[in-house]
Amino acid sequence: MHLSTESALRARARKLGYAIRKSRSRSIHEDNLGQYALVKESNNEVVLGERFDASLEDIAEYLN
Repeated sequence: MHLSTESALRARARKLGYAIRKSRSRSIHEDNLGQYALVKESNNEVVLGERFDASLEDIAEYLN
C-alpha cells in the first residue's frame, strides 16, 4: 500500500476512534508477525491484528 494511502487510512481510523499501530520488532516471532494492529483508543483494546498480523488492506476492509 502506498505511503499516502497509509496516511489517509490512519486519518480515517483516528476519525472513527481507532489507532493503527505498526510493529517495531526487528525480528518476526509467533507473538509479533511484523505488520499492523488496529486499536480502539477509548479502551486500548486491540480489535484487529492482535499479533501484529493485520495488513493495511485488512484494516481498510474492517473500517469499511
